[in-house]
Amino acid sequence: MNHRLSEQRIRSTCRELIAKHGDVSGRRLREELRQRFGAVGKTERMFAIWREEVATPAVPADYAELKARLAAAQAEAAENLARAQSAEFREQALQDKWAIEVERLRMELQAARGR
Repeated sequence: MNHRLSEQRIRSTCRELIAKHGDVSGRRLREELRQRFGAVGKTERMFAIWREEVATPAVPADYAELKARLAAAQAEAAENLARAQSAEFREQALQDKWAIEVERLRMELQAARGR
C-alpha cells in the first residue's frame, strides 16, 4: 500500500529530531517516519526535504523573547549612559564652581596680605 506523507509531516518530524538530537541523519529520519506513520514516503523526496531542513539554521523557539529582551537591555543601556553623562556634566560644573571660588579666595587673601 502506498502511503503518501505530507511535506509538513516530514518537515515537522525532521525539525523535532534536530531540536532533540542536533545532527540527524536521513536514515534516522526514515526510521522515525516509519515508526510514527508506518511509511517513509519516496526516498528521493524525503531526502530532498531532509537536506533542506539540515541546511536551514535552527532558530530558537524563544527568538522573539530574546529579541525583546535585547531591545529592553539596549534601551536601559542608553538610559544609563545618558544618566552617567548628566552626572559627569554636573560633577564638572561643581568642580569648576569650586575652582573659581578657591581662586577668588586666594586672590582675596593675597590682596589682604599685600596691604
